[in-house]
Amino acid sequence: MRAEIARHFDVIVVIWALALLVSLSIASLSRATLTNAQWDHAPQNGPVWVVPGDALGN
Repeated sequence: MRAEIARHFDVIVVIWALALLVSLSIASLSRATLTNAQWDHAPQNGPVWVVPGDALGN
């Protein structure tokens, strides 16, 4: 068992590092204070795309 772990040590380290990174990301996102408005609408720093008025069928 010890020889098998030693042979694949680099893979084990990468998997543990990715698991730690995902865990920290989930923890930081769960502590973020987001209002409902942040989930309902995209940020309005300017138009992402412009839709002509006649293209809407109005």
